[in-house]
Amino acid sequence: MPVSLSLAMIVKNEERVLGRILSQVAGLCDELVVVDTGSTDGTVALAESLGAKVFHFDWIDDFAAARNEAFSRCAGDWILWLDADDLIPEAHCQALLDLKQSVLNDQLDAVVCSYQIAFDANGQCLISMPRERLLRRAAGGRWQFPIHEAFVQPENAVILERLDIAVEHHKPPEYRERSVDRNLKLLEALIAGGDQSPRTWYYYGKELRHHGRLDEAVSAFSRHLELNDNERISAYQAMHNSMCCCMELERYEEALGWGHRALAIDGRRAEALMDLGVVYYRLGRYAEAVTVLVAATACQKPGVGLIVEEAYTWKPYHYLSLCYEGLGDYPKAIEAALKAYPGIPDKEVIRDNIICFARKLG
Repeated sequence: MPVSLSLAMIVKNEERVLGRILSQVAGLCDELVVVDTGSTDGTVALAESLGAKVFHFDWIDDFAAARNEAFSRCAGDWILWLDADDLIPEAHCQALLDLKQSVLNDQLDAVVCSYQIAFDANGQCLISMPRERLLRRAAGGRWQFPIHEAFVQPENAVILERLDIAVEHHKPPEYRERSVDRNLKLLEALIAGGDQSPRTWYYYGKELRHHGRLDEAVSAFSRHLELNDNERISAYQAMHNSMCCCMELERYEEALGWGHRALAIDGRRAEALMDLGVVYYRLGRYAEAVTVLVAATACQKPGVGLIVEEAYTWKPYHYLSLCYEGLGDYPKAIEAALKAYPGIPDKEVIRDNIICFARKLG
């Protein structure tokens, strides 16, 4: 017998996008729970018109508190959490329905799906991450951390990984600017109030980088690493973020240092390998670039942390082709460019490069 499924969502001034996702999940969820944190537009009326149960929660600068409130209002056996600016690809809606009808049970506590959070102009995913998407209500666990909140599972939770199912996050540009400013202010307030957790400093570095305050971002990531208690994923990503900041500042030797530190943490991920290759390419050190870029092409996409999708698809091959050109090995340059071609957004760049390499080959 299928389980009952509740939607849990927190919103504020989401009238522009809310109808899309509520309409998508209306046939999937048995109840729609929307917790409003202070909308001044038509969000509440829209949610109610689409059959949602709307509850009000005074905003206290704490996303975890708001999400826990939404979960507390749910009556279903399982809870699906979403944001108003999320959407689910049509085929994945059916996959979620299949999960509800034949997989979810009281022997399972959570289902992890892919959360795709950034896209290029062609709609191709740039960044994704695994996230608990379906949670059994009776299993317990709670949302923690006031910003960039995370669901903390009970000990010995039984978790099913279904990264073939994706939720896409499509934030309108004006919403993105609003949230980036809000997030930075919340993190600055936490630090000013004495928060010295490595997690807060990591996300502070991320927000500083988004604001173009690159030197400050590197300092924040360094502070995270000083406080980090052997948490490998965030350490790797802090080092990789520091590397990217230094690349933007054209401090390439410093970028190489951060990249090699990241590899010492985890040499099986492609992000730092790819960007090391880019730095070596910019320095004209083509043979060293080839070594790390070839290693990047052999990496399998991981199941943890933020995943830079292009590092596992076209980008290492694109830079390999440029490095082989620099080394005068035009057959390998053509071969690498052909491997980059299926995934690269700008096909014309690869076509022009291949023609150039072929001419040089004679």
